[in-house]
Amino acid sequence: MITRQRTTTATVARGRVDSVNTGAGDTGAGNTGAGNTAPPASDATVPDLERILDDPAEPALYFQPIVDLQRGVIAGYEALARFHTHPTHPPDRVFAAADRMGLAAELDARVLTAAIAARDTLPDRCFLAVNVLPHLLDAAPVAAVWADADLRRLVLELNEAVDLDTAAGLTATASELRNRGAFIAMDDVGSGYAGLRQLARVRPDFVKLDRSLVVNIDDDQVKIALTELVGGFASRLNGWVIAEGIESADELAMLVALGVPLGQGFLLGRPSPSWQQLDPAVARRIRQLSERSTRAASIESLMEQVTVSVGDSGHCAMSADCPSCPMRTATARGVPDGEQTDDEQTDGEQAARATIVVSNRCRPVALHLSGGPGGGTEPRLVPTTLFARPEEPVTEVARRAMTRARASRFDPVIIVTEMGRPLGLVRMERLMLRLAEMST
Repeated sequence: MITRQRTTTATVARGRVDSVNTGAGDTGAGNTGAGNTAPPASDATVPDLERILDDPAEPALYFQPIVDLQRGVIAGYEALARFHTHPTHPPDRVFAAADRMGLAAELDARVLTAAIAARDTLPDRCFLAVNVLPHLLDAAPVAAVWADADLRRLVLELNEAVDLDTAAGLTATASELRNRGAFIAMDDVGSGYAGLRQLARVRPDFVKLDRSLVVNIDDDQVKIALTELVGGFASRLNGWVIAEGIESADELAMLVALGVPLGQGFLLGRPSPSWQQLDPAVARRIRQLSERSTRAASIESLMEQVTVSVGDSGHCAMSADCPSCPMRTATARGVPDGEQTDDEQTDGEQAARATIVVSNRCRPVALHLSGGPGGGTEPRLVPTTLFARPEEPVTEVARRAMTRARASRFDPVIIVTEMGRPLGLVRMERLMLRLAEMST
């Protein structure tokens, strides 16, 4: 699973096309820039770059929310460049044409300036990023913008499709930008063969999963594996993952279950000229999915109820702060302390045939198990060797369990409250099966 969780940002993505301009869905793909291999458009479709650059209102910025997939809140915004003087021209075509004509640096500087101005009006605890071509970071028009600017709360997003080997001095430039407060993001990771090599070189603070990995991820084991691979790699580099282009509820559910911390897409919010709020129903659904995923990853999800007995330790004190306890019900019905009637036991408890023996202050001291090692029928009494809180991760409990002495290594784990009172137990067989499921 991807475990990194951190508030992130948005991008000024020049290569995105939405229904406002073309009727096509916003897939989250970045601009093609120098990496555009499409043949030049005919004269009839070439954007009038002089007209664009002569208009101080171009480009206009639209904002699409970036959502925290654990808490169900907006963490940042992606700003989308739109050219109102050329509504039929997709932004990626405009930028590709500018790059071919040697005007990309001037256009990038225009976008960066607009993004910095928009950043100053961001809602609290949100970030904004601007997409720039890596080979233009140190070009005079672009460098003149960021050289004297406050870059805090700003992310500079680099497109993976660009050949980073041609971006001379990129590492040094990125270091200088970070020193000024900016973060570096890598866009469209997973769309090209060189993704991991480029990640290793740039070591970005944020990694955006390409839409091609997100679409139908709920029904594709290869995409799931690749997402986990990218997430694990980014985590080792102290980077955080953003899944872009989320358009279905099933995609959202899978990404939350995988632990992807941030996401964007039409399902979470469409581009808008102003800072929009997250739909309360969407926020509620994300929190529900996150809570369900967290429970599945916690040891509590494997816990089974068992009988509790004071054994020879004396009378149960039954403190007011005790959790729900079978002894409390049994005593209220006139059953002696430490015993429980068969009709009060659930089918699961009868099948478990395990009893937690506690002291008179309800602290677990031993386990009474019906079967011996190797599946025998002789009951056995074993001391308690490992306690765990219900919210502890399965992986952490398994690690601690395997550090026990060999003779007790596979004894059940006792789940207790913060006061040390028993809630149930987890058998090591179930723990090992869950670990196997989590690794697939």
